[in-house]
Amino acid sequence: MQRTREELEAMSHSELVGRVLELQDLLREGLEVRNALHRVLNDILKVKADEVGAYADTPEELLSPEEHALKEAWARARHAVSNPLGAAAAMPDISGEEPL
Repeated sequence: MQRTREELEAMSHSELVGRVLELQDLLREGLEVRNALHRVLNDILKVKADEVGAYADTPEELLSPEEHALKEAWARARHAVSNPLGAAAAMPDISGEEPL
């Protein structure tokens, strides 16, 4: 749960320490999930390397709409594995929340 600056300033030292420890646990869990997803995606790309390469090398004008969608999906997957932060930044925000 996000707290406002006023709420944080009103918390005791002990409450703030507890909150920081809770956030560290959440961050650790999130990083573990990200790493697991990264490994799975990398495994999929390895297994599908021929297909991924074929779509990457095929000129756009020779692809059907479905093949074009696959080419884009494989390109995003490759980008996510090679540069997770860049891929995340390039994704549109679908949460509906205001950025921090």
